Amino acid sequence: MKLNKIALALVAVAAAPLAANAGVTISPLLLGYHYTGEAHDEQREILKTGKNLYVNADGNNIDDGTPFTGANGHPNNGGVAKESSLYTGAALGIELTPSTQFQVEYGVSSANGEASEDSADAGVNRFDVEQTMLSGNFLIGTEEFTGYTDSAFKPYVLVGAGQSKIKVENQETYTAAEGSSVGTVTAGTEVAESKDTIGNLGLGAMYRINDALSLRGEARAIHNFDNNWWEGMALAGLEVVLGGHLAPTVAVPPMQEPVIDTTPVVVVESDLDSDGDGVPDSIDACPGTPMNVVVDERGCPVPVDITDELKMELRVFFDNDKSTIKSQYQPEIAKVAEKMREYPNSTARIEGHASKTGPSARYNQRLSEARAVAVKSMLTNEFGIAPNRISTVGYGYDQPIAPNDTEEGRAMNRRVYAIITGDKTMTVEQTKDMVVQ
Repeated sequence: MKLNKIALALVAVAAAPLAANAGVTISPLLLGYHYTGEAHDEQREILKTGKNLYVNADGNNIDDGTPFTGANGHPNNGGVAKESSLYTGAALGIELTPSTQFQVEYGVSSANGEASEDSADAGVNRFDVEQTMLSGNFLIGTEEFTGYTDSAFKPYVLVGAGQSKIKVENQETYTAAEGSSVGTVTAGTEVAESKDTIGNLGLGAMYRINDALSLRGEARAIHNFDNNWWEGMALAGLEVVLGGHLAPTVAVPPMQEPVIDTTPVVVVESDLDSDGDGVPDSIDACPGTPMNVVVDERGCPVPVDITDELKMELRVFFDNDKSTIKSQYQPEIAKVAEKMREYPNSTARIEGHASKTGPSARYNQRLSEARAVAVKSMLTNEFGIAPNRISTVGYGYDQPIAPNDTEEGRAMNRRVYAIITGDKTMTVEQTKDMVVQ
């Protein structure tokens, strides 16, 4: 199956100056099935293989104008019908609207020729038939009638017209029967041809992968106006859009002139409210109050108490059989001390734990208590937190958070866990967007 190289070159040359413009479409390869079965009788009538050629002294084929007869003496005038075959083509188009475009399409379908009974009896029954079609088609999107949508699925109707050329060549060399003109038809000789006007009518859809690529599928009916026969085609391909699709136009409502109130405003000096707090300047005891602040009848801010709660956690891990705090945890303990100073009534409960190692449960109990006391001592001695605000307790190895049968689990269990809670009350100016509990 061959695709005409000249057509591909024309598509490439035509696309080059248009590549910078939006809405230029290229379908570099269209593949499909070209059905011609319904047209066989009409094709045989038009595609007669009756050329009587002979070879002259120079080796050239000459048509002497007499009817050709095959090797068995039968007249070879039964004609040829093109078999259904694969279609290959390419198309170049331009978008006229966001959902409609005009395309120029060139395609070829080649197949064996199905000889008539008379041709077969004459011994001439092997042909190559090539059909080329050049047409201009409008792809009219259904969104022209239903309105543009964001859907990637874009159905369309195809309407177009063009020219079809069918060329028939014999595959083998044949010589006329005895008694007729000395006629020889060499292999590869064109023995019939038809150039006709065609019309295209089809239904299809594009599926937009992105703004530059779309998948295309289509079913098409082709009518030969000159010989009154129908052909069918189903094809698919990939469409490339250069510069992106045309954007749909959006109707903008006309701008309306603003309505201006020309009623004169009378300002009474005694009613002025310079800070906009709702209290006239004449009785405002606190001028310049911010707009969002709630004021009393004198124009002064209304105070309100708010409570800010504190709840934070602290985790410190220890080496095996140790109660010494490692340096990496000291910044975390410093943060706890800073918060406890910020919230003077806050308290800390420090819990010590141990892994299930060591000589006895009593030993691990004391080790867990020592770890809790170590954290408390750092808070009180190094950061000045009152001892009566901190409580300690040791749980030995009774409350593990990981299995004690692995080194990783035991490392997790050698820990101190502290919970710091408290609150503080602050008096602030009440604002209009503040919800007072």
